[in-house]
Amino acid sequence: MEDILFKALEKLVGGNLGAPAVDPDRSADLANEQEHPAVAWVVSRKMAERMALRGFTRTHTFGVLPSPNRIRWLLPQDSAQVSAAGLQVFAPYVPGERLLKVVLSLIIKTGWQGWARHKVTVGLRQVLPLEALIAKLWGEERPVFALSISTSTRFRKLTVQIMRPSGQILGYIKLPLTQAATERVRHEAEILKRLSEFTPLHPHIPRVLHASEWNGSYALFLSPGPMSRGPMQYNSLHEDFLGRLRNIHQLVRQGRVLLEEVAARWHKADTLLDSNWRALGEAALARAKRELDGRTVQCGVTHGDFVPWNTRVDGGRLFVFDWESASWEAPGGW
Repeated sequence: MEDILFKALEKLVGGNLGAPAVDPDRSADLANEQEHPAVAWVVSRKMAERMALRGFTRTHTFGVLPSPNRIRWLLPQDSAQVSAAGLQVFAPYVPGERLLKVVLSLIIKTGWQGWARHKVTVGLRQVLPLEALIAKLWGEERPVFALSISTSTRFRKLTVQIMRPSGQILGYIKLPLTQAATERVRHEAEILKRLSEFTPLHPHIPRVLHASEWNGSYALFLSPGPMSRGPMQYNSLHEDFLGRLRNIHQLVRQGRVLLEEVAARWHKADTLLDSNWRALGEAALARAKRELDGRTVQCGVTHGDFVPWNTRVDGGRLFVFDWESASWEAPGGW
């Protein structure tokens, strides 16, 4: 089993998992699972029966996509309806991936269970801390999960789509998998809480339902947004949203101060680049120093990652999420 998959599942259950069971005929695989959740890499009726006999009365079974060696998504296997709803955690913009999602959705809706070549089951003896909190927030005692694992190594996180057994999406949870990701998710929670103080932005941003320290890391619970993809081309929806964002907070900063901040960030990164990129960066900083000397710059709130795949559309409005890179005092042009 991929290490990252095991780590993601441990983050989901909020504790350690036992060694994965790979053979339903070998009792040793689950022999030491007296307290911890168990994980089975082989999903079969025999394995399910064995888990039930050993007290694992609750299970979550996922289809692993695209493969165990290149894990990005884990879709629930409870029913065709909930598996299809779980696809909403996957919002592709690349044409090939968009086609894959359409084809996979059609296959799932036929009811064929063989669409997931690789599967994994987590067995539980008791309600997870995450499930208990979901019951408190949404009143759902038997939540279903769809999982997305980000590709970034340094800022890798687990995003959990929470659903009812009917497939209704209740919200999302961000669970960082690295220390750097923890700081970014915590920052997003702080930014969204500040933005929520401005009524004109309410239709455009997720609501923070819960945010707290969680099992040595951090957890951010967010309300769901619209399902329709945001536009690829800049248009009046973007203009309206950025206008609202600009109006909530503005200030003027010295160009020299901004340059120093950018230079400090650049010098942390330039050691990872070759000499040509370092030379180009130094030349850009030198030119900025000349042009910003004695000048001021209009600043305010910026999203930091304002790209199509971080937007949705509904009712003639733009909905924007993933505020991890946001700044409260960045140049408006950014």
